Amino acid sequence: MPDTPSNLNALFTLSSLLSLQGATAASLLIPNVLTYLIGLQFKPYEKWTAFAIALLLALVTAFLATDANNLKWLVAIFNGFLIFASAVGLNEMAARTRQTPGIFSKTSTRASFFHSWLP
Repeated sequence: MPDTPSNLNALFTLSSLLSLQGATAASLLIPNVLTYLIGLQFKPYEKWTAFAIALLLALVTAFLATDANNLKWLVAIFNGFLIFASAVGLNEMAARTRQTPGIFSKTSTRASFFHSWLP
């Protein structure tokens, strides 16, 4: 039976998740999905969740690197900040294109998917 292409190749893989684009996407999507599903009570934690994901993925990338230099850990921390800043920028850009006055309507307790993480 010939090999058929797998749809799993179109999803995140470890390699794509550990790239700048993949880590930024994960840092952006996970907090927004959690806020969308959980609601208002998760809002205070979403930017810290994004930061933790960004830093974790950067540190995993450093751990998997074959470089024996200990300076890679410092670079990994800087990369974590870069990933987080990219996620915040994309989130704020998406939130402003919606042009909604707030993340919650007066009758809803559910957040819109993209909303500002800034106070």
